[in-house]
Amino acid sequence: MSDDKERLAAWMMQQGFATGHGDTTEELLDDLSWQVAEIKAQRDELLEALEYAIRQVPEFATVPGISAAIAKAKGEHTDE
Repeated sequence: MSDDKERLAAWMMQQGFATGHGDTTEELLDDLSWQVAEIKAQRDELLEALEYAIRQVPEFATVPGISAAIAKAKGEHTDE
């Protein structure tokens, strides 16, 4: 096992990612890629639900920092 592979596997586990049966660095990166894609999809679903809730109950938009948090999660810049 290469040092790079061992470091990558250790980092993945420290971050809570599964390493699967990766025998190579590329296989570990493949495992990491689909897990990151899954997390991004979940984030997008949560953002949609949150934005829906704000449209239904506009007072939610007054929660301190909510607009900045949504923008940050979407990768947008805000001055808030």
